[in-house]
Amino acid sequence: MTEMTERLQGHERSSQARAPVELNDGNFESAIRSNPLVAVDCWATWCYPCRMIAPIVEELAALYGSKALFAKLNVDDNPATTMKYSIQSIPTILIIKDGVEVERIIGALPKQQIEAVLRKYIS
Repeated sequence: MTEMTERLQGHERSSQARAPVELNDGNFESAIRSNPLVAVDCWATWCYPCRMIAPIVEELAALYGSKALFAKLNVDDNPATTMKYSIQSIPTILIIKDGVEVERIIGALPKQQIEAVLRKYIS
């Protein structure tokens, strides 16, 4: 937890962090169909654990951005996609390969655990 809090504080001070692509109800399906591997961070502005993992998602985007599309979906602003994917807890990271959800990560997990799941699908 301390590691995640430090990352969040560093992220808030950093202007150089690489931001994942913002998805919405209108572009979600085309984004997952046009990219072989997508990691979608489902979040909300009021969610502190979501803010805690945001820098981790950005770090992973910097490391693996050439092999996967990293994206964010605000669940409050995009109810259709939120309902379609039955997102009931946030943060949730959807791992979508070839247009199909293959795994989801629920909760504010450390970078190593999120990265381990992601690496299973990176070829």
